[in-house]
Amino acid sequence: MKRYALTIAIFLTVFIFPTYASAQVKEPPFRKTQFFCGYCHILTYPKVIERAHASWKAGKHKDIPCAQCHYPPEKYGIKIRQHRKIPRDKWAASKKRTELQLMKTELEVVSRLMTILTMEDSAVLRRAKIDDRSCTTSKCHPKTGKGKKGKYWVKKIKVAEYKRDDESKAIVTLVHKGHYKKEKWVKGDIMQCATCHQRETKKKHFEVSKASCFLCHFGNNKFNEGLAKCALCHKVPEKPLQKQKSEEDKKKDEKPITHKSMEEAKVPCYSCHREVVKGTGKVSKEKCLNCHDGEKRLMKTAEKQDLMHKEHVAAKNARCFECHEPIEHKKEADYFKPSIEVCSACHQNTHVYQVKLLRGDISRKVEKTPSLMHDVKTNCLGCHIQFEHDGRGQKVKRAPAKACVDCHTKRHKKMLQEWKDKVKEELESATEIEKEALEALERAKGKVNKKKLQQAMALLKEGQESMQYVVYGGGVHNKKYSIMLLDVAMNNFEDLIDLLKEE
Repeated sequence: MKRYALTIAIFLTVFIFPTYASAQVKEPPFRKTQFFCGYCHILTYPKVIERAHASWKAGKHKDIPCAQCHYPPEKYGIKIRQHRKIPRDKWAASKKRTELQLMKTELEVVSRLMTILTMEDSAVLRRAKIDDRSCTTSKCHPKTGKGKKGKYWVKKIKVAEYKRDDESKAIVTLVHKGHYKKEKWVKGDIMQCATCHQRETKKKHFEVSKASCFLCHFGNNKFNEGLAKCALCHKVPEKPLQKQKSEEDKKKDEKPITHKSMEEAKVPCYSCHREVVKGTGKVSKEKCLNCHDGEKRLMKTAEKQDLMHKEHVAAKNARCFECHEPIEHKKEADYFKPSIEVCSACHQNTHVYQVKLLRGDISRKVEKTPSLMHDVKTNCLGCHIQFEHDGRGQKVKRAPAKACVDCHTKRHKKMLQEWKDKVKEELESATEIEKEALEALERAKGKVNKKKLQQAMALLKEGQESMQYVVYGGGVHNKKYSIMLLDVAMNNFEDLIDLLKEE
């Protein structure tokens, strides 16, 4: 790496810089800000610096020199002495310096280039970072909240406007001061002006993208809780939600239904507005390797949110979406789709019986016996390949005998039915003995002591639980283990009957 850097340095010194220096003399005298910045940023000059210069020239800060923002004010004791050695424009480079002086400055630039190329860090600062002190001086945007310049700190600033369902206009605002409360900061980050005001596109030198707002407010936050609370940005509507009332309702003079009344009744917002937020802002670990050049050892700390934000955002000024997937937040969406797609919204612990049966580790009385499909990691979709209508007319994927044949042989076509018949036969036997056990328990009430009755109830409960896994989990998911579970259940019921016979 060092040999490579030295080769580049010699090449630039011998061939590029003398040509570059002599070119300055021939060009007409004119001033360009990017010349000053590009003198050091030769790794990206001229393309990146020129694009940045173009967006700066088109923005509100076009009369403010680069160094005034990109370096803290000198009154804080920070003086960039190296800048004094750099010519401010091409005219100064060509007329006010000798070629020897210019070469000396260029050698210093090469020295800095070599330092960057030989750094041991796997990632370097790739984007300019602006210190808050450059933004909040008394001449720019003071945090006083007073006067024309300081009002921005406490003023409600309009960031969006939209129409509600009742056609009324709604405005979304923000207040800068509220964003600087430490308890609201993302874990590990340090809120700075540049945290939100980033150069997202080449059109603007810096801007606040709505996507960044959505990521901070909705990432890792439950709907309408914490930073995701709707009222932080939206004013809760006060108009009644009913578009029309019947004559009977009008006579009753019933209290109108409003967002406020539903809030008081603790009706969850997501019951009507679940579709407005889509995505979780998750981080794909593959993105880490784009910058860290395949250093997989770093993946060990990738889950530590505070460390990731501290090292990448607070220290390196990384853009949010260099790591995170964006979160969508919009009103125009199908309000049924999200709740239907997210099964867990209504169906908690879906297919838990099937999963445990496939793993074969339910009862302490039965040796662990995983399904044959479990050993080869065949998931549900390996067998459930055919859509059929269930009893309620809904399409559900079933597992036909064809799925067995596809992977095995034609001889396996009858296997599925054989398994079903065997499990059904054993289940009927277990149900019959369960019935006898329940009858015995009913007869014994009031005739046996409390301790024995408790033992009998424990045997019944354990037996019924074993049966439930076979019934609800579909015994064919692990036929061998299901038969063993039913044997345990029948033994429990028989032990219960024998226990109560002793009286």
